[in-house]
Amino acid sequence: MDNNSNRKDYEEYFSHIEKSLYEKKEKTPLRANSVRKPLVKKKTTVLNVPLLIKAAAIVLAVVLVFVFAFSLKSCKKTDKKSALDKTVAVTAEKEEKKPIFAKEDDGLIKLGEDINSKAVVFIDAYKNRIVAGKNMYEKMYPASTTKIMTLLVAVENIKDYSDTFKMTNTITDPLYRAEATVAGFSAGEVINMKDLIYGTILPSGGDAALGLAVKISGSEQEFVKLMNEKAKELKLTSTHFTNCTGLFDADHYTTAYDMSAILREAMQNPLCKEVLSTYKYTTSKTEKHPDGIELESTMFKYMYGTEPENATILGGKTGYVGESGFCLASFGEGKNGKEYVCVTLSAPTRWPGIFDQINIYKKYTKENEK
Repeated sequence: MDNNSNRKDYEEYFSHIEKSLYEKKEKTPLRANSVRKPLVKKKTTVLNVPLLIKAAAIVLAVVLVFVFAFSLKSCKKTDKKSALDKTVAVTAEKEEKKPIFAKEDDGLIKLGEDINSKAVVFIDAYKNRIVAGKNMYEKMYPASTTKIMTLLVAVENIKDYSDTFKMTNTITDPLYRAEATVAGFSAGEVINMKDLIYGTILPSGGDAALGLAVKISGSEQEFVKLMNEKAKELKLTSTHFTNCTGLFDADHYTTAYDMSAILREAMQNPLCKEVLSTYKYTTSKTEKHPDGIELESTMFKYMYGTEPENATILGGKTGYVGESGFCLASFGEGKNGKEYVCVTLSAPTRWPGIFDQINIYKKYTKENEK
C-alpha cells in the first residue's frame, strides 16, 4: 500500500470540501445582524469543521504510515530472527554429532595381566581420549556384541514401529539346534518392530535379530550388507560382518577400538541408547504369549551397574561364543557426570569379563577424575 498516495487523496478531498463551503457562504446573502457575534461564531464553526477533519485525516495518514513502516521493520527483524534461529538450530544439530573415535596420547595406561580380557579399550568420551587399553587394535571375534550394529542398522531403516513380522521355523529351528540365545518368540507369532528390537538386545535374541533382518532386507545376507556398509560409512578399518547375530565365523571380526566406535555411534541415537540401557522389558501380548515375554538384560542380570562405587555402568551389550570368549561393550559415567565407554573382548568366561569391567571403571574413572 502506498501511504503517501493516500495522504495526497485526503488532502485533495478536504480541500475540495472546504472550497465548496466557502463558495456556498459567498453566495448566501447576509442578514442585518450578520456582523453580530452570533454570526461570527457560526462562521467560525463552519470553517473549523473541515479544518479539524482535514487535520485528523492528515494525522491518521501519518500514523498509518508510521505503523506500516514499523510493522514492516518488525517483520524484517522477525524474519532475520527466524533465519538466525534456523541457522543456530542447524549448527546445534551439527554440533550434537560427537566424534566416535577416541584419540591415543602419551597418558595412555597400558593394561596388564591383572585384566583377564585379551583386548580392552577404556575411553573418556567427554575428552575423547583413550584412558587405558590392551591389544585394542587386534582383530577379535565379537560374539553378540555384534548386535549393537544390528540394532543401529535396524533403527536407521525401520519406517513404522507398529509394523509386524511373523516368526518362522526357518529362523527359530537352526538357532535352537545351535544352542544360540533367543528371546523366545514362537513360529507363527506376529511381533512388532519395537519388541524385535528389545528382543535383540536385552536377552541377546537371535530370533529377534533375524526377524529384523528378514523384515528390513528380505534376508540375513542382504541385511549384513547394510551392516558392512555402515561399518564403511563409519570408517571402521578392522571390522567385517557375516551375520547379524554374532555366531562364530572366521570372517566375522572387529577390534575393541572399532567396537567402541560402533557403541558410541549407537549412543547418539536416543532409541538405541534407551534400549541398551534398559534392564527389563515386557513384549506386547500375542496369541502365542497372552502375557507377553519378559525380557531381561544379559548385562544387568549379572550386575546392578553401581558396583564400581565411584562410577555407574548405564548400559551395554554382552556376547559369548566358545571361539570369542566373553565380550562386553558398555557405557557409564563417573561421579562428575563424565561419560565413559569400555569394551572388553575375549575374557575366558563370564565372571572374569564382568569383573574386568567393574574393576576398570572403579580404578580408572577415579584416577582420570583426580
